[in-house]
Amino acid sequence: MKNKDSDVTNRWEDEIFGENPLMKRAHINYDTYLNCWCPHCGKGFNEDHKAVFEIVNKNGDVGISKVSPYLNVLDRESTIHVDDDEVLADVRCIHCKASLIEQDQLCKEDKCKVMGFFVSVANSIKLKIIVCIRRSCRWYKMSEEDNERLILRDSHEW
Repeated sequence: MKNKDSDVTNRWEDEIFGENPLMKRAHINYDTYLNCWCPHCGKGFNEDHKAVFEIVNKNGDVGISKVSPYLNVLDRESTIHVDDDEVLADVRCIHCKASLIEQDQLCKEDKCKVMGFFVSVANSIKLKIIVCIRRSCRWYKMSEEDNERLILRDSHEW
């Protein structure tokens, strides 16, 4: 497929979807509530409309962090001090205390540590999400396969 005003070949996705981002195409709101689970013990992190994790700051202090489980809403609170640009030393499951740090991966924005856990929208299957653990970073990713599952399960288009 070619754009009639140029010699550049367009991707088929551009022809069908235009410039609509994945979340818009999938009818997933930016403030969609995500259920969150530990990849080790399978227990949920959600309590009182927050996702709750055990954290360790750069000084070795252990505390609790409560973050918004709403997609792209970055509200958070913690029981210990964490600077905005601080990379946490560890993030753990509140139930089994297993580390959620992905040892073989780094944030694509600034090459710091990332953590992984499962999320779902409504009653859909659990999908793995990887997020940066620097407090002020917004970088996250999902596998292409999980992105497709999210679209197929939750989109009105399919």
